[in-house]
Amino acid sequence: MASSTSPKQLTCGTVLIVEDEGVSRRALSMLLASCGYLTAAAASAEEALRMMRGRTAPSIAVVDLDLPGMNGLDLIARLKALNPSLYPVLITGADCERLDSMLKNRPVACLRKPVHFEQLLNLLNPAPMQN
Repeated sequence: MASSTSPKQLTCGTVLIVEDEGVSRRALSMLLASCGYLTAAAASAEEALRMMRGRTAPSIAVVDLDLPGMNGLDLIARLKALNPSLYPVLITGADCERLDSMLKNRPVACLRKPVHFEQLLNLLNPAPMQN
């Protein structure tokens, strides 16, 4: 799914990772940090919003769809209100039918779980990867 904001337009900033599964959250954070991204991580939408108070809004948000409390799509909408140029990436294990109905008319990139790190990097940095 395409986003209205291209990753090519992003300036350096923080990648916000919102994932309720601790192992996945830490792995995404460590892998992105190892590629030079600044990261902030939260276990819920509410925690992510608390973290953003008084801070510069992230330029990229990698958000799980199924979070405790507020779902990932609602969180993305709130984050985009703070930063309209936010590049959102939704990660989910949801089935195709449920996902298609939820994402109608919503400009958000989407990856299915388990997230393949190279696919995530390609979404965040569309330039060819060098070996």
